Amino acid sequence: VEFRHRGRPLFVFLNHFNSKRGDEPLFGRRQPPYRDSEARRAEQASVLAEFVQALFAVDPGARIVALGDFNDFEFAQSLRSLNEAGLRNLTESLPLMERYTYIHEGNAQALDHIYVSDALRAHSEYDIVHVNAEFPAEMRASDHDPVLLRLKP
Repeated sequence: VEFRHRGRPLFVFLNHFNSKRGDEPLFGRRQPPYRDSEARRAEQASVLAEFVQALFAVDPGARIVALGDFNDFEFAQSLRSLNEAGLRNLTESLPLMERYTYIHEGNAQALDHIYVSDALRAHSEYDIVHVNAEFPAEMRASDHDPVLLRLKP
């Protein structure tokens, strides 16, 4: 979606990348675990990265936000093309102990992220609101915690 924010274009991409369903468990019998879903997420990230690069080709100072359930960790190889395209994952701006949006088999992990272009990074306030992942299913609205971005002037 293209918005106008303070008189300039702001491009926002809402994402829901391929699930990890079907992957072998992190601490399962086979190590390293087979994770077939990573290739599909890498393809999805590559398509998004190509679009972002096309925007930067037209405007090197483009203001871009890519957010959503990327279904992978901030350091995952499958998401590397987003960094290479010029986006920065704001999850990395938080202390290590706060970098989670989902808990699976007792492992707290960040699967939901907000990436921004360099033009927005200095104007971004980011946080993960821990209102779901830590609680029993009957007490939460979702199995993921929401991520929050505030763009300062």
